[in-house]
This record gives sequence, structure tokens and C-alpha cells, in this order.
Amino acid sequence: MNKLIGNKAKFLLTLGAVAVLACACGENTDPNAYVYTKFEGTPSELSTTITWWNNYKVPADGDTEENRKGSTYREYFYALDLISEFNKLYPNIKVETVNKGSYSEIQKAVNTGLNSGDTPNFATCYGDHVAGYSKVYATMDMSGFMDDETIGFGKGADGTSTDTSTSKDDFSASYLNGEKSMYTSKTYESLPYSKSAECMAINKSVFDKVGAGECGVDTFYKDNPSYVAPVAASSKAKYEIPTNWTDLIKIGRQMKTDFPEVFSNNVDSDGYFTAVPICYDSAENMFISFANMMNIPYTSNESTEVAKQILFNNEAAKKLVVQLKKWNNEGILGIQNTNYLSDATKGYHQYSSTMMTAGSCFVCFSSTAGARYFADYNGGFTADIVSTPTIDDSIYGTGTPSTEPSKVISQGPSLTFFRKADKKEEYASWLFYKFLTNTTNSATLAKNTAYFPLRASSYKTDTVKTLTDAADDTLEITSSYSDKVNTYTGKVLDLNSEYSENDRYIYSPVFDLSSASRTAIGNLMSAVFNDHTSTTDAEITAFVEKQFTEAYKTVVTE
Repeated sequence: MNKLIGNKAKFLLTLGAVAVLACACGENTDPNAYVYTKFEGTPSELSTTITWWNNYKVPADGDTEENRKGSTYREYFYALDLISEFNKLYPNIKVETVNKGSYSEIQKAVNTGLNSGDTPNFATCYGDHVAGYSKVYATMDMSGFMDDETIGFGKGADGTSTDTSTSKDDFSASYLNGEKSMYTSKTYESLPYSKSAECMAINKSVFDKVGAGECGVDTFYKDNPSYVAPVAASSKAKYEIPTNWTDLIKIGRQMKTDFPEVFSNNVDSDGYFTAVPICYDSAENMFISFANMMNIPYTSNESTEVAKQILFNNEAAKKLVVQLKKWNNEGILGIQNTNYLSDATKGYHQYSSTMMTAGSCFVCFSSTAGARYFADYNGGFTADIVSTPTIDDSIYGTGTPSTEPSKVISQGPSLTFFRKADKKEEYASWLFYKFLTNTTNSATLAKNTAYFPLRASSYKTDTVKTLTDAADDTLEITSSYSDKVNTYTGKVLDLNSEYSENDRYIYSPVFDLSSASRTAIGNLMSAVFNDHTSTTDAEITAFVEKQFTEAYKTVVTE
């Protein structure tokens, strides 16, 4: 395992020495800024070992045909095969991958390593995590690598030829700009990798005029008898796919009328939904994206003063959450933490996508990376994967809904790179990232995982074109699993094009309290949505006020 220099104190001391040199040359005004050293030599002859900490599950019995067939180890084998191809170009660079568990567990492992001096060369991360690493000057600004004359974007493995599959111009400007904009320093403290967004998934059979009852029960997937198609009332009319939340809530109310057998007794003895028309899995994402579209302050990294960073404790935000709670009290809108317990021993709540496949949720908001899940068990219906609706003040009964497109949070992990005493490790890490995100590999990642390609050229490959062409396919209930996978994957890839080309992505600012702010908002929303005592407007308002006060104090105290 490669080591960060000694321990944190020694590391910072060394950085100070480097910074003095940088300042003496007039190249940098930040005494702790990462200073890039131009690459010298032939890239293909570079010899070193680098380590990647990620969340890819490793099969105990190794590389077997059975392990490769399933989805559990899909990303691990993708990385394994990619490293093998990488070594054809760079035979002397050994790449080791280490599964550190979930994203939060990776963060904990890195934080421990920062104290002990044991960090990887790069790690799968979220921007909130990187804000902490950057605060102790552990990360690299990747700008110098991107533009290096020998190993930068668009340079071949020999250091002299051109490689258009890795050119900077071809890389998604939306992702690169978003990555840079998150950080106060406006530098590349991390780079994009497995990117996704949010989508609205609907039970298309329910939206059709005939209603899902006409489709019968699952007759195609014999091994999944759990789906029971909800029967619609004879008066049910076709639902139009909404482009705004005002209309979506109206449809949710109508669903309760049209499908009484599903929603008439939809709360269990613990007060959790067993069925709900509309569910937004991530309460945090719901609040952040809604606040962005309604110009409600959330957080900012434009100042180092806490009072100017933590902005969510405001009247407009409270008014929004009060309205969301009213919809929740109507039994129209849920979040994952209001769904029934899928594992009571661990306190896990059921995902809305699982409830959709069981016929007990008709509209769910989840990650595009999970869209293919609907192909697994939806023998009784077909799904449609569409853009999220916009939200504005019309939800309060004033004015007409906006026709502006919605904004969506850019999701999915990035990669952050750690400073090393041995520059060869830093160069090798960059070369691997460049290879990891070239045209072919970015396209293959999309095919294997439904994560978005990072390059425009990837959309022109047969690999991706096959999927985006499939997005227009008409699916039947009895369509094959592979046909559904291709169609749903193609739909989310098309969504990415739509989101990117129209500048619809949200990149929340990151700083040392951004992770705490997100956690506080998630806890606030969960507390409000699971409050079963507040029923009147006054009671709801008072409860929401209290939760905002407590959430703000929690973040400020931290």
C-alpha cells in the first residue's frame, strides 16, 4: 500500500516547504496549493503500483463464469477487465483495487488513513467527502495533468502521438465545469466518473386509459408471482405524463380515487405506507432540487462564515416543507423513510422502485442508475422513464405552472486523487483515469451499469447507439428482460443528453459543513414526514419550524 508521507503533521510540513518554492517563483499565492510538476519521460515506460479504493464487491471464489453472469460483481469485473487492457499500454503500472464498502465507509477509511499516513492513490468519492480531504491539503488539483504536453488529455501512450479518444474537447464540459464549481478553490479536487441523475419512473400500464387491471397478473415471469396488477375503476381516464408538480399532485389524488383497493388502507400498524401513489426515494435530493428550482437558499461556499454558508433555515424553505407535509398527510406523497420496513431488524425501509414492481406505487423518483431494475420483476407492467417535473409557487394555488424545464441533481460518485511523495504514482494515477474515461471504456461502463458516458464520442459508438436506438422501442408486458434492459438504459442515456444540453444539472457547493447540512436536511424531512400528530395547518407549521431550528443548530454546532 502506498503511503501518504509519514503522518499528517509531516505531510503538512512537507507541503509548506513546497509552497515556499512555489511562492518564490511567483506561481502561486496559496501556500498550501498543490503544485504540479511537469511529466518528463516516456509514459509507457513508467513503472509503479497504484491503488484504487472503491465499493466494488469482490467474489470470494474469484473470476468464475457464474460470478460474471450475475449483477452483484458487474462493476468489479468491469474494472478487472479494464485494468488488463490498461496494462497492454502501460505494462509496468500495477493497479490494485480494494473494496472498502459503501461510499460512507470509503470516506471513513480515508479519514483514518489521513491520520495514519495510509491513503490510496485515488478513491471513489462524493464532493462532500472531498471537502474534508481538501481541508487538510491531501488532494491534488488535476488541472496540470489534464493539460500536460506529454500525458494530458488527447495524448497517446508514447507521449508524442494524438489520442482523440481521450481529448479534452470531447469530454463533457457540463461534468468538468460542475466538478470544478463545487469547490471554493475552483480547482479540480476530483474528476467525474460514474455519473447519474434523477428521473421520474411511472407504471405505464396505470397511466394508460385501460388501467393495469386489463393487463392481468404476471404471466411472463413465472418465478415472480408477487406482482398483482392493480385494478382500475371503470371510470378511470388516461393520465397525461405531468411536466410540473402541481399537475402531478392532482394525478396522485385521482389515483387514490381510481384505485381504492390499493390506497384505501395504505398504512400499517407502525404508521408506514404499504402503498402510496407518488414516492421520492431521497428526501435530501427532493428538498435540494426543489429549493434550487424555487430560488430558495440552501447552502453556499462563497464565504467562510458559518452564518453565510448554512442558509436553509428560512421562511420560504419552511413554507415548502409545510406543503410537502400536507401532501404526505393526504397519503399522496411519501419518501423512502415513510415506506414500510423491508428489514425491521436493521431499520431499512422499502425502496419506491420495489413498491412499483409490487404494484403499490405508481410514480417514483430515483436514480437513473437504477432504472434497469424495473426490467427485473415487472412482468405485470411496463415502466416509462421520463424527465422530472418542475416545481414553482403554483403548488400553493397561485398562478399557473411554469413551462420551464426542471433542474436535477447531478448524482453518482467521482474520483479524488491523493498527493504522494513519489510523483510516479501521481502520474500513473492520472494515466489510469484518462484510460478509464476514454471513448470506448466510457461507453462500456454505460452499457454495463446505466451510468452516463462522460464523452460525446461515446454516444457515437455502436455500444451506446444500440441502447439509445432501443429507447424508442415499444415494450409489451411479455417483452424479454434484455429488451427491457436495453430500452430503459437507452431512455436514461437520452435523458442525460437532454439534461446536459439544456444545462439542467444542479451541483451543490461543497465545504466542510456541506455533508452535515445534507444529513440535517434528510433527518428534518424524515422527522416531518413521519410525524403522525400534526394534522392542522397550525400544528404542521409549528412542527416544521421546530425541526428547522434543530437542524440548523445541529449543523452550526458541528
